[in-house]
Amino acid sequence: MGPVRQTLRLARTEFTLFVRYKTAWMFLGLSLFMFVVPMNLPNDPVLGDIGSADLAMIAAMGSIGLIIGIGHPSNVFTARRESLVLKQLRVNGVTPGALFGAMTLLVTAMSLAIAVLGVGLIYANSGSLPQDPVMLVLAITLSAVSMSFLGLCITPLVRTAESAQMAAMVPMMFLLFTGGSIMPTSMFPDAFVEMLSFLPSTAAGQLAQASYTGYDVFSGYESATRAGFAELWVAALPAVGLLLLWTVLFAVLAFRTFRWDPRQP
Repeated sequence: MGPVRQTLRLARTEFTLFVRYKTAWMFLGLSLFMFVVPMNLPNDPVLGDIGSADLAMIAAMGSIGLIIGIGHPSNVFTARRESLVLKQLRVNGVTPGALFGAMTLLVTAMSLAIAVLGVGLIYANSGSLPQDPVMLVLAITLSAVSMSFLGLCITPLVRTAESAQMAAMVPMMFLLFTGGSIMPTSMFPDAFVEMLSFLPSTAAGQLAQASYTGYDVFSGYESATRAGFAELWVAALPAVGLLLLWTVLFAVLAFRTFRWDPRQP
């Protein structure tokens, strides 16, 4: 069986197992909860008619893949390694690329599905729709893929699925609170905000906000101006490049540290 066919077959299996896994539904619920909380906050105008609550909900679009990508792969792959499922897959000729590809396909598909519901909630709250749907899909996809590899990097560090859940919460909470989806980064000192701009969660949130509002928000809300199609994409290139860089880094770490056997040092 070729690698592409193997990946697609594993992706179908991953989807079947995902809908049966209660913890997976918890991650989906948490992703949706990120949209519900800002709906009850003051919606003071920030970018034209777009308010602070709207921007928080839009930034949450970039955090969907963060929640599912870090939480689900780390838990599932640790449990499979401890039950020797990964070892059996290796004996049957399954490659790490096929395993990782299937998982990233699953996380990306689920993230995009939740994003559709998120767009519906934002429209119900403010009546706005994405100005650049292609950029929004790109932001969600890059976030989902990079965070899936980050979740896979956690697996070699823990022994059990329970400890994987606890370990995954550390980077998940850090990226959520510093990425602008829970609290605005403007409340932090300027030097710290400059450092946060290099995080994948920040880049994904900015891409989502730019694609949804049509404003160049990459230099902050104060200097944000409405941009045309080409102008917005040019402004988005550094954020796209940053997400690609994080994706490559996490992917290399995931492949280099992957463990098939629980007894492997």
